[in-house]
Amino acid sequence: MPKPKDLIELSYLSEAVSDMSFLGLMRLLESARVFNQKHGVTGILFYDNQQFGQIIEGERANIMKVWKRIQEDDRHHRIYLLEIREIAERSFPDWLMRFYGGETLVRDYPVLAGMVAGMDKHSLRLLNQMRAAQEE
Repeated sequence: MPKPKDLIELSYLSEAVSDMSFLGLMRLLESARVFNQKHGVTGILFYDNQQFGQIIEGERANIMKVWKRIQEDDRHHRIYLLEIREIAERSFPDWLMRFYGGETLVRDYPVLAGMVAGMDKHSLRLLNQMRAAQEE
């Protein structure tokens, strides 16, 4: 387990270049989960109305690798870094990449309930920032 001083959380908002299909979102999620497992990164990804919001956490060096990969991904643009901060412990220790794309996904695809939905205070804060950015 990394020392607390090496553990960071990074959050950002971005906009999809085009509306993503369900299959496209699931491919993105699976790719992120594989990469994150290899690099000890956990977090949550939101997608709503062509806008992404994400919180990732892990060792600083690994988070910066993920952040570089995120910035180079051509599926989104207008990437806005919200915060990078040191944390004492993870908020999402068991989630290689939790995904929240609206309540209808769980209703329509109950098998995804382990990866989709679920809201904690950090997730709700990010979702509220996404919604505020859409209103600007």
